[in-house]
Amino acid sequence: MTRSIRALAAAATLLALVPATAHADEDGQAWGAAVAQGTVRGDLFVWLEGQARLTEDFGGGSQVILRPAIGARIAPDAHVLAGYAYIRTEGSNGTVTREHRPWQQVQFAALRDGRGRPLVLSRSRLEQRMIEGRGETGWRLRQMVRGQVPIAQGGAVQAVVISEGFFNLNDTNWGMRSGVDQWRNFVGIGLPVAERVRVEPGYLNQRIFRPGEDRTNHVLSATLFYRL
Repeated sequence: MTRSIRALAAAATLLALVPATAHADEDGQAWGAAVAQGTVRGDLFVWLEGQARLTEDFGGGSQVILRPAIGARIAPDAHVLAGYAYIRTEGSNGTVTREHRPWQQVQFAALRDGRGRPLVLSRSRLEQRMIEGRGETGWRLRQMVRGQVPIAQGGAVQAVVISEGFFNLNDTNWGMRSGVDQWRNFVGIGLPVAERVRVEPGYLNQRIFRPGEDRTNHVLSATLFYRL
């Protein structure tokens, strides 16, 4: 086992040991996503993302996310993005909420291997959350660190570990509280399935911090990536 793979295995173990509330509310969910990225001109590119989520024991509730953006490459394996997200959430009781979310992002390679391939990526995203029928805007910072280590097929197959913290920057009258909002940890594998197409299936643990009892979601996750 190479040093990089050992490091990734250690990181996955640490993610599994993130402190948890002993009596947290738990749920089983399934998330599917598709992401398409293509060059517009020069360093400019478009980003199109769609997600569908089954929540509340794999189908009692649902969520749909549409997230288009325009970006620019600012260095090898580094970019900035600005976009908009529409989020429709339906609970098991039929209640529907709709959220509109402008967002801005910067991503770069923080560590490379001896061949110059990115091993660790850092992504910072700032969101402005606006829910229909509620007056105030919530500001949230998301910080993600992604580790990806080639394990087969000349580097085409990767072991993937992701940790992302969500930090609310203000309070709102619709219930957002400043401080740590949630934490997501993902362990999976990246697989090429066709020319310019990759899929990343795996397990995602989502801890949502709430007054009193926290919530833990156990998520079967798969994301399809396509380069236009």
